[in-house]
Amino acid sequence: MTLSQREPRDVDHNDPTFIADPYPVYAELREQAPIWYHEPTDHWLVSRFADVNALLRDRRFSRAIISVALANGGYAVYAIAVLWLSFQISGSLAVAGLVLLVETGIYSITFIAGPTVDRARDLRSILVIGYGLQAVCAAAIGGTLFLNLLTIPVLLVLVGATSLVWDFTWTAYNALIPRIVAEGDLFRANGVATAVGGGNAIAGYAAGAGLLLLVGPAAGMFLYAAMEAAAMLTILPVSAPSSRTVTTRALADFWDGWRELGRGAGKPLLQLSVFAGFQGFFVAAPPLLLISLAEFEFADPSLAYGTLFTAFAVGGVIGGLLIGRWNPRKHLTLVMSGGTTATAALLVAAAYAAPSLIASATLWFLAGVASVAFWSAFLTYLQARVPGDRFGRVLTNTYLFRGLPTAIGAAVIGILASFLAPTTLASLVAIGWVVIALLGPTLLPAMRDLKF
Repeated sequence: MTLSQREPRDVDHNDPTFIADPYPVYAELREQAPIWYHEPTDHWLVSRFADVNALLRDRRFSRAIISVALANGGYAVYAIAVLWLSFQISGSLAVAGLVLLVETGIYSITFIAGPTVDRARDLRSILVIGYGLQAVCAAAIGGTLFLNLLTIPVLLVLVGATSLVWDFTWTAYNALIPRIVAEGDLFRANGVATAVGGGNAIAGYAAGAGLLLLVGPAAGMFLYAAMEAAAMLTILPVSAPSSRTVTTRALADFWDGWRELGRGAGKPLLQLSVFAGFQGFFVAAPPLLLISLAEFEFADPSLAYGTLFTAFAVGGVIGGLLIGRWNPRKHLTLVMSGGTTATAALLVAAAYAAPSLIASATLWFLAGVASVAFWSAFLTYLQARVPGDRFGRVLTNTYLFRGLPTAIGAAVIGILASFLAPTTLASLVAIGWVVIALLGPTLLPAMRDLKF
């Protein structure tokens, strides 16, 4: 059977025959499907050098990809720095939890950005304004911190503003590629974008960790500002106009996305969203636990925090790649419940491994690998079940179910972290996650055999 006779999902990357000798399949790809979409993992594989080279020579596309890479790399630096600086200026894990509450709470209202971006005449305006405002917020955080003028109320306002702007820029750059490349080039364009994403995230986390160690979190904020400013300047020449003629009201688009959650026998999307909400209550625990361990269990807190946070983040990137290679589309319940349980066990092990930096980093890396399983399975199921013309709105709507519990959980866990030992906190979080992993499929019928 040649590749052209197969459905993409029938190509099994875990097949021992393929692993032993993948080159015949690669040859078929180049010959018969040089731009190949693998639906279960939502990835594109571009196998001909000429195709990639031609796309990269498109200056509009290359500028757009560089712009998004700069913005995402800057945000990775921000993610690793903002929690540490909130703890440094307050000395309170409850305040760090409050920062996460503001951040994730605002992320949970991403659904307001979807219809706005869909109706925009030119995405460039949203991206230029968004990148610019993020640069201003980051510079304000870094500057006031450097001058010892940063207070908790000011930090919370700036974090909230950054998160709100990020909602719109994140939605806009996800909609960017279809507007700037021809329809026939979409697969190869997404393939190049996918390749850039993982490495850029790792580089951003590593840079943030290095700056924390060498010069402190203020430098991380200045780097974030510089990268957002560079992203803004890079995207300026790139026009991304809409070809859509808006014939519906924004409110109609908004409600159409919400109605999708109630469709289908047993309403599986709604039940999945409820499960995601309960599981998300404890999502803020790992970063708060990292701060607690670094401060109280290690001789050099900045070195420990930077190293362990980077290990956890890189584990998440690697975990996403591994689960994509596994392609467990018939076992989504197992992946979500099993990944949650594995993360719980590894958090406890990582807490008890301190103050050994090598052992802790290894366990945090593995926790990162396990932690991405739930969201990867959740997102892939949505991609398989939701019509493409409503996917963006449904995705942002379902995140409301997860984002609000995550925000509340951040506040609660931050308070608990203020007076509980790290090992006790890790154990409580682990118990909560295990209970949810077991009760979810028991109480929600659609979760018992989720697959596509």
